[in-house]
Parts: sequence; structure tokens; C-alpha cells
Amino acid sequence: MNITIKATKYQLTPQTEAIIEEKLAAPLRLLGELGDSALLEVELEDAPAEGRSSTPTRLVANLSVNGQVFHAEAVKPSAASAADRVRGELESGIRKSRGRARRFIRRGGAAMKEMFRFGR
Repeated sequence: MNITIKATKYQLTPQTEAIIEEKLAAPLRLLGELGDSALLEVELEDAPAEGRSSTPTRLVANLSVNGQVFHAEAVKPSAASAADRVRGELESGIRKSRGRARRFIRRGGAAMKEMFRFGR
């Protein structure tokens, strides 16, 4: 598992970096053995205020695993809350793709079985 954190217009502290790495390492456990070869690129920056009382933080993450790319983005008041949101989006994307692959395998197997029955 490789995690790359890039800060643009944001003062990245070691504490913030540790929090982000801890929170965003969680979706990689859903990948199983593929998590070792995964690449997670995280970009952190100050977002425009847009009427908010505090300066929000924008966190963008791209997870690359065996040619598949999962993208998540969040704008929240703190980096920790943005990391929580991004973690949830990445986990749901991984679960959705894993379920889709299983569904296609089942449907393909059912189609093959139907073809073999038709030949009787």
C-alpha cells in the first residue's frame, strides 16, 4: 500500500498527515491481498469560503488498484472530517465494484448453464 499526500495552499502538519493516513488506510482492507499493490493519492488544499464562517478544507483521493480507479472528493471544515467523508465514498465504490463483478460472474454462469440445457 502506497499513500502519497500532496498539500496545495495548505499547511500540512505531521499530526494531520497521520490522521489522514489512518483514516484512508481503512478502505484498503476491503481489497484483501490487492491492498498491498494499491496506490492512494491524496490531495489536500484550502477551499474557497463560499459563505461559510470558517475556511473549509478540500480533500481529493484517487485509489488505483489493478487498472481500476476510485475517485472521491469532499469539502469540509476540517481535514479529519473530509477524510471521513472520502473514506466512506471509497469504501462504497469498492463494495459496489466487488458486487458488480460477482453479479456478472453469476449471470455468465447462469447463461452458460441455460445454453447447455438448450442442447439436450
